[in-house]
Amino acid sequence: MRLFTTLLLSLLPSLILAAGKYPSPLPTPKTEILNIEIQTCSKACLKEYLQKGQIFSFLANVNKNNTNEELLTNAKSLSMELEIASIPYFLDIQKSALIQIALLFPKKTIGRYSISSTNVILSYLFHRNQPFNFEVFDSKSESLEDLQNTIDTITSKGYKQIVALLTYVGANNINHLKTQIPIYIPSVHSSQITEPLMPNIIYGGISYEKQIEKLSALNPNSTKVISFYDEGYIGSQMNEYVLKYNLDTIYSNAFNPKSATTFPKEIKTIQPLLKDSKIFLNTPITHSSIILSQITYNDIKINGIYSTQINYNPSLLSITQEKDRNNMYIANSIAKSDSLLVEEAKLLNADLEYDWINYSTAYGIEYFYLQNIPNAKAYFKEAIKNNQVEYKIDILTPKNNRFVPINYEY
Repeated sequence: MRLFTTLLLSLLPSLILAAGKYPSPLPTPKTEILNIEIQTCSKACLKEYLQKGQIFSFLANVNKNNTNEELLTNAKSLSMELEIASIPYFLDIQKSALIQIALLFPKKTIGRYSISSTNVILSYLFHRNQPFNFEVFDSKSESLEDLQNTIDTITSKGYKQIVALLTYVGANNINHLKTQIPIYIPSVHSSQITEPLMPNIIYGGISYEKQIEKLSALNPNSTKVISFYDEGYIGSQMNEYVLKYNLDTIYSNAFNPKSATTFPKEIKTIQPLLKDSKIFLNTPITHSSIILSQITYNDIKINGIYSTQINYNPSLLSITQEKDRNNMYIANSIAKSDSLLVEEAKLLNADLEYDWINYSTAYGIEYFYLQNIPNAKAYFKEAIKNNQVEYKIDILTPKNNRFVPINYEY
C-alpha cells in the first residue's frame, strides 16, 4: 500500500492574537505542502490523483520531470484556489527566481513620473515580500544611442527585465533596437508605434481612441459636436479621434494657458455653437474647470460633456461646482486594485486609484513578477493582446464627491 504522500502544515489561528486585543508580531498563517513520498510519480500517477480527488497528493508530486501544460495549469489553479503559499514544484522555482528589475527613464523628458513610478515599483515589490534587485537608470535622453547604452549597462549588471518610462518618441526609438531583454513601457499605447512591434516589448498605455469611441456612442441623436483639447501631441491625437467618430463636429479648439485667460471673452462669440451641443472636453483639469464654469456662468444649455481619462481625478470634484458637472461623462480604464496594495502605495506617495501611468506601471511589475513566480496571486485582471495591455473602459459621471458608473441608480 502506498504511503500517504503529503503533509499539510498550517499555523494555528489562535496564534494570530497573542494577548487579547493586541495583534501578535507573528506572521499570518500560511499553508504549505511538502512531499514525503519515497517513490516517484509519473504523469499517469498525477492524473490518477486528480481523478480520485486526491489534490494534495497531486500538488505534492508535481515536478519538472513529470508535468505538462495541462497538469501545470491544474497545479496553478488549485494552489491559488486553496490559497496555498507554496508547493514543492513552485518552491524550487521561487528559490532560483530572484526578481531583478530595472527602471529606465530620461529624467529631463519624463519629469515627475520618474519619482512616482519608482515608488510604485518599490511599493509593489515590498508588498510581495520576496527577494528582489531593483535599480533606476537615467538614459539622459530618448535618442537611439542613449537608450542603447543604457540598456547595455542594465544587461551588463545582470538585470533580466526592464520597465521603460518613455514618451512616444522614445518608445519608437527603443522599438528599433535589436534587444532581447523583456521591456514594458507603461506610458505609451502600441498604436503610437509607427513600425512593426518588436516581440520583446509590451505596451501599457491606455487607448484614448477606444475611450472616445465609447463616449461617442452616448447620446447619438446630438446634431452637433464641439471639441476642446489640450495643445500638444496627445491632445491633437484625441481631437483627431473625436473628428473620426463624430462627423458632425462643427468646432474644435486647442486650449493652452493663453486660451485660459481669453476664454471668458471668446465664449461670447461661440455661444450659439455651444447651445444644444455635445462637448468633448479633453483638456487638463484646470482648463476643464474654466470651460465648465464659463458654460454655467453664461447659462448655456448643452446636451452633455464628455471626457477621457485626462479628467478622471478627484481634483475635478473639488475645483468645480456640482452644476458645472451636470450631464458630464468620463471614460476610465483604471480598475480596482488590491486594497492593501493601494494603501501601501499611498505611503510612498504613489496613487494607484486615479493616476493611470502609476496603475499601468504596477501592472507591468506584476506581469514581470508572475513571469518569475507563476503561482503567485494576480492583483490585476487585464490581459495582453498583440503586445498591448487591454483595459476595460467604464463610463462614469461625477456626482458630489465621487465618480459613479452611469448604470448605477444614484
